Amino acid sequence: MQMFPLESQRSNIVTTRQNSEPDRSSPTKSPINSPMRALRMDVLIIHHAPLIRSGLAALINANNRFAVCAQTDDAPMAREMFVKHQPQLVALGLTLRRGSGIELIKDFRRLNKAARLLVVSAREDPLSIQRAFRAGTHGYLALEDDSSEVLQALNRISDGHRYASPSVTRCLLESLACNDIEPARSEVKALSDRELQVFSLIGRGFGASRLATELHLSVKTIETYQAHIKEKLGLHSAAELSDKAARWMLHSMGRNLHLRKLLKTANKF
Repeated sequence: MQMFPLESQRSNIVTTRQNSEPDRSSPTKSPINSPMRALRMDVLIIHHAPLIRSGLAALINANNRFAVCAQTDDAPMAREMFVKHQPQLVALGLTLRRGSGIELIKDFRRLNKAARLLVVSAREDPLSIQRAFRAGTHGYLALEDDSSEVLQALNRISDGHRYASPSVTRCLLESLACNDIEPARSEVKALSDRELQVFSLIGRGFGASRLATELHLSVKTIETYQAHIKEKLGLHSAAELSDKAARWMLHSMGRNLHLRKLLKTANKF
């Protein structure tokens, strides 16, 4: 069962509180300042998909241990919210407006090492998972995981543990068994996290204009990224880059599909 439906629509509206919760400047009698609210841990939600954000917020606010303090789909705004609200927990995606989730993880770790971070992403390839943990995340969930995994993950990481959902753990173990998880063996190991993000979107068929729109960057900036990627991978044309990225994405998707088939077979016994 998928945790939330995927949503491609981008939201330009930043929500600093749920509609049902007043702002921190509200009167003392507001739920935020009540004794019950004071015991709950603040969670900042950062994700590009509105339905994912609303789904996470509903799950979190229904629990008596956590409460959403703010949410956004924009990386620069997320940094401002992190400094303003000082959340104990952050749930974030890896693809964001005007930024990368990996870079945000690094920034948050520099700003406050006590904050606990949970990635919620559609990316299930071993390289993305490994880079997220190396950047400093404490947990990782896939969008296809059951909704019950969200609170379980938040509880585990808030108690000081690291957490990977069963599907993420199996993906890592499968890659380890196939000797494919060590980044030194990866053909894209030379790419930065941002370049890998651009490379993966190229593999999904995104051209320069669509990439610029998706990542809220200029076409010129995208072309600079493309040039750097071609240089690092020894490619000589846009066609070679597109072909390389498409084959890399197909390989990643094939591995994920193979893993799911293995899991379904194992669950029958």
